[in-house]
Amino acid sequence: MTSKLLTACLLTTALAAGPVLGETTSASVLGTWTTQVGEQPAPDGSTAYIQVTTIFTEELQDFIFAIYADPELDNPLFTYTSSGPWTPQGPSGVVPGALEVDMTNDFSRVEIFADAPGLWTALNMGDCPLEVGVAVDVSDCITGPPFIVTDCVDMDLVMIDQDGQRLRFGIDGVDRCVTRPAEIGTVAYFKVD
Repeated sequence: MTSKLLTACLLTTALAAGPVLGETTSASVLGTWTTQVGEQPAPDGSTAYIQVTTIFTEELQDFIFAIYADPELDNPLFTYTSSGPWTPQGPSGVVPGALEVDMTNDFSRVEIFADAPGLWTALNMGDCPLEVGVAVDVSDCITGPPFIVTDCVDMDLVMIDQDGQRLRFGIDGVDRCVTRPAEIGTVAYFKVD
């Protein structure tokens, strides 16, 4: 009787603690992941539509921000792409189930699809030699947000959950050149391949 009571107590405690998360591994992050389309106010007061894709290979990690003028994604304004090596650092000691990663930005490029100098200036890309239909390295000409090109090791977290179909990075608002986030963010990327 005592062992049945002890087993029941242990099971109840385990269930109350919540589901156990699997560990995110360097192999589980490999592939292409994309966000749902989000709305963002544009500098001119209109609405821009953004979809972000991240691609992890064994050696590189890319971010591709695709910005459109319409919710159907028929009228692209520009893409911002950054890429560089990433290195898994091991399981997070702070966030159960997360993997600590270090990422370095080798390049940042912008390709514009419309001639809109006022928009590029408002996005702090006015000093960049942008040309419609040409991907231009903007590593040295972006002067501020929303795209900040870092020259450091970005310390981050990544977590895979929902049966391997959802990826999330660490929370925003942390200077990743100085410290690693201590929480997982809410922006979700879903597995494409």
